Amino acid sequence: MSSIRSDISPLDRFQSFIVFEPASIRISDNDILYIGNNVQTLFDESFEKVSLLQNDIKMKILLNKFEKIGNMLSLLESHDNVIITKFFDRIWRRYSYVSHLGESLFSLDVFLDFFPKFDNQSDKIVAQRIDVNLDEFDEDKDEDEDEDEDDSAAADDGNGEQ
Repeated sequence: MSSIRSDISPLDRFQSFIVFEPASIRISDNDILYIGNNVQTLFDESFEKVSLLQNDIKMKILLNKFEKIGNMLSLLESHDNVIITKFFDRIWRRYSYVSHLGESLFSLDVFLDFFPKFDNQSDKIVAQRIDVNLDEFDEDKDEDEDEDEDDSAAADDGNGEQ
C-alpha cells in the first residue's frame, strides 16, 4: 500500500470532525471513523499527546480546541452516539455539510503525526468522494441505454415495421 503522505497534498486540507448526538445520526455510516466509547479512547490518547507538545502555537491552538471538546465530552451521560468522522477534503461539498454538524477535531497531517500506523490506510481514514460513485452510475446508465436500443430493434424485427 502507498503512503497517504505521498499520495495526498496538502495534508492539512483534509479535516476530521467530532459530532455529537442528535446531529451524529445524519452522518453516513461510510463516513464514520470511530463511534461510541472508541471516541473517548482516541480523544484521551490524543489529548495526552497534545498536552506534551505545547512547544509551538499550532499545538497550543490544538490544546485549546481539545480542552473545549473534552469539556463537551465530560457533560455526556453516554458516548453511544458520538462519532469521529473520516477525513474530508475542504473542497468537497460534504465538508461544509459535516462542518456545520460537528466540531473540527484533526487535520490529516496532525492525525498522521500522532498515529503513523494509519499512513498506509487511506481507504480506512479518508472519506470517499461522492463523484467517484457518480461516474460508476453514468457507466451503468450507458449500458441501460444500449439494452433499450437492442430491445427496440428486436421488437421491430418481430413486426417487420417500425
